[in-house]
Amino acid sequence: MTSVVDLDIRELNAEGDGVAVARRQTIVVPFTIPGERVRVRLDDGRPVATLLEVLEPSPFRVRPRCPHFGPCGGCAWQHIAYPEQLRLKTALVERLVRPLVRDAPSVRPTLATPAHEADAGPWGYRQKVHFVFAMDGSPSSAGRGPRPSLVMGHYARGSRQVVPVRECPVHDERGNALAFQLASSLRTAGVEAATPAPRSGRRTPQPGVLRSIAVRVARHTSELLTTLVVRDDSDKRLRSATRRALAGSEAATSLHLNLHPREDRFIFGAETRRISGHARLREEVGGTSFLISPDAFFQTNVDAAERLVMLVRDAVPAGASVLDLYAGAGLFALPLARAGHAVVAVEENRAAVGDGVASQRVNRIPEEQCRFIAQPVETALRRLPPADVIVLDPPRSGCSPVVLDWLCRRGPARLVYVSCNPEALARDLAVLREGGFRIDSIQPVDMFPHTAHVETVGILRR
Repeated sequence: MTSVVDLDIRELNAEGDGVAVARRQTIVVPFTIPGERVRVRLDDGRPVATLLEVLEPSPFRVRPRCPHFGPCGGCAWQHIAYPEQLRLKTALVERLVRPLVRDAPSVRPTLATPAHEADAGPWGYRQKVHFVFAMDGSPSSAGRGPRPSLVMGHYARGSRQVVPVRECPVHDERGNALAFQLASSLRTAGVEAATPAPRSGRRTPQPGVLRSIAVRVARHTSELLTTLVVRDDSDKRLRSATRRALAGSEAATSLHLNLHPREDRFIFGAETRRISGHARLREEVGGTSFLISPDAFFQTNVDAAERLVMLVRDAVPAGASVLDLYAGAGLFALPLARAGHAVVAVEENRAAVGDGVASQRVNRIPEEQCRFIAQPVETALRRLPPADVIVLDPPRSGCSPVVLDWLCRRGPARLVYVSCNPEALARDLAVLREGGFRIDSIQPVDMFPHTAHVETVGILRR
């Protein structure tokens, strides 16, 4: 049964959606702002309502810049003025941390993406441009009607349905231009998108091969590294399409083909082949050079990543030795080593460690100044040397109980905890507080404007 009701938005949940109460039930209303009165459609049994009309808008409501905002799942906060986005992120971290760690200091105001302080907010800040492919329409059973065409876009919110887009203002413009040029070349060549495998598990013909495209744009150089993700390389038309793209005005400085045959949630498959150009893209963060592989994780917003590096570097006393746990490709380890600290970096992803070691050589950092260990943190703990400071940058789930227990029993006097998930951060801070640490400061950083995502740097001392 469906009904239409008017609701008052009380607050935002951890995903950044508005929350109201109706019929003694908590109702989630996406694309709303606390303080607004809205008209929504409620479907029995569903806690998420459909926004029909904003009856009393917030003074912080603005016109979204992107014409695809709403159906597209890439952004959820383009309707909120940027200064208010920053305030809401600060309040979100405070609301999650305070109930679990009552004596924690007040959360500091969220740092904006650099050079973007105006109400309009930052645009073109994503140096990693990523789009997915799909086929628009399907042929009729009789074989008549228009042939499906290749489209490129983003997944719709909460689904794997692709929303075709003609622009993406949060992406770097150079990456957008290259991606759309390559998509046009693929469409002209008749290359098709891979269709998902049927849930029944029965094999059916799946002629398409394209999955997605990722363009990494170097912030401080002219390099563009493009990776085309395909189910397989059986379609010979791929070659002619990529050759035309390489000759275009927005040509990539390097092009790679990633083979991803499995149906899973990961962007990349296990095998990547270099078609042309360098094996890695060169980027610079905080005066340190990084070499980034096509399928490696690296911060999407390089300007904001520099602020993270500065916060971590400033939190480590001069001359202190450092353990960098969940080190990735050395985003913190290498700048700390260049600043004179002896660093041991632990990371289980061997590809990331390979990038870190390559970057270490480029920066001419001696091995005794920075040493990488390619192991899970839980395994490496048994043999790690003592250190004055530990830097932590765990995955979204936070630190495992094994790591938290080790930190409480054997950790040094100072911890620097970098988190991409304030819920996990709050939970881990509570454990560390019970284990004898005091929280000195909590500083959010806006890595992803126009979304509810927030990075946070917490500094702890025994």
